[in-house]
Amino acid sequence: MDPSSLPFELRLSLRRGTVYYFQHRGLLSETSHYFVVMNTDPQRDTVLLLAVASSQVDKIRERRKNLPPETLVEVSPGDYVGFTKPTLVDCNQVFELDRAELVSRYQAKSIRSHPDLPLEILNRVCEGILASPRVDEAYKELIRP
Repeated sequence: MDPSSLPFELRLSLRRGTVYYFQHRGLLSETSHYFVVMNTDPQRDTVLLLAVASSQVDKIRERRKNLPPETLVEVSPGDYVGFTKPTLVDCNQVFELDRAELVSRYQAKSIRSHPDLPLEILNRVCEGILASPRVDEAYKELIRP
């Protein structure tokens, strides 16, 4: 897809590691969550692949206790300016967001952009997704460096 079809601000900011805060219909929760863009080339892909972050650390650890430990990436508030509580990125589930929907949400101001995830944490999330037995291989191909 042609990156020039994106609004100017998104062309400047959309990259692997971009963090958005919004409500996603794929989650049962009615509240907004932090999502991290994981595609290698999100400006050209038609769909964004997103990892979700949650402050429900114990709940997620319990739910994912039988999966490889590297598929849960803990981030403390001191490691990422956007988080105010200990947060877990669950690498066992990748969410899709159609590029057109991103643009629509951006124009409607129903999605907020946050500082990019630091590279060290982003790399751990990538490794966690690639290590997860629950993530589809087609997704892994779009995420693999």
